[in-house]
Amino acid sequence: MILAIDCGNTHTDFGCIQEDGEIVQIFCMESNRKKTSHEYAADIDEICTLLGIHVTDFKGAIISSVVPELTGSFREAAKILHIEDCLIVNKENVSSLSFSSSSSEEVGPDLIVSAVGAKKLYPLPAIIIDMGTATTLTVVDKEGVFTGGVILPGVGISMNALAKETSLLPSIDVAPARKLISLNTVDAMRSGIIYGTAGSLDGIIEHFLQELKEDASLIATGGLSHLICPYCKHKIIVDENLLLKGLWEIWKDSRD
Repeated sequence: MILAIDCGNTHTDFGCIQEDGEIVQIFCMESNRKKTSHEYAADIDEICTLLGIHVTDFKGAIISSVVPELTGSFREAAKILHIEDCLIVNKENVSSLSFSSSSSEEVGPDLIVSAVGAKKLYPLPAIIIDMGTATTLTVVDKEGVFTGGVILPGVGISMNALAKETSLLPSIDVAPARKLISLNTVDAMRSGIIYGTAGSLDGIIEHFLQELKEDASLIATGGLSHLICPYCKHKIIVDENLLLKGLWEIWKDSRD
C-alpha cells in the first residue's frame, strides 16, 4: 500500500492505495502552513488508525504539492512514520507525460498529476478542469502531450471577493441555485456564481475545442465540480479522485 498526498492551497487529500490501484480510504485535512511535520505525522497516524489502517502497511508515499512550504513538511512526516520511499512529483520525474516545447518550465504538479490521470484513464485529446482554490483548464492532445491551459479564480475566491468588496452582500455558502432569475440576494448570488462559473467553463471549453479542431474528453475534478458541472451545456465527466488516480499512475510508472 502507498500513501498518496495531494496538497492544495486550501485542503490536502490523502489516499490509501493498494498494490492493484484500488483506493481503499480517502481523508482530508486543512493545508495548515503553521503545523509542523511531527503534527502532520501524528494526524496521519491517528486518522489511519481510526480507519483501520496501520501506517506500517505503507511501502511508500507520493506527494503532489502546490504549497512549497508544506512539501517538506509532508516529506518529513512520511519519514517520521518510517515511510522512507517518497516521491515528490515534478516535471522532471514524470515519465508518462511529455510537454510541448512552448510549455512553461513551471508546470504545477497538480496540473501534471491530473493530466497523467486523464491520459491513462480517458480517450485523448482531453480537457481537464480542476476546481480548487483556483480553477484550471488544461489540455492533453491526442498524442498525449501536455499543451497548456488557463487559470482563473476559483468559486470560493470569487464568492469571498464579492462579499469583501461590497457593503451589503453577505458571505454565503455554495449551494445549488434554485433558479437563474432570483428574487432575493442570497439566491441571486448563488445563481450568479454557479451559472457564471458554468458559463465561463462552457465558453473556454468551446474555444479549446475550436483550437484543437476535434472533440475531446471533458473531465472535471475538485471539490465543487459535482455542483457546477451539471449546469454546464457540455457533457463533463466528474471524477473527484482524478488526482489520486494520477498519483497512483505516476508511482506505478516510477517502479517500472
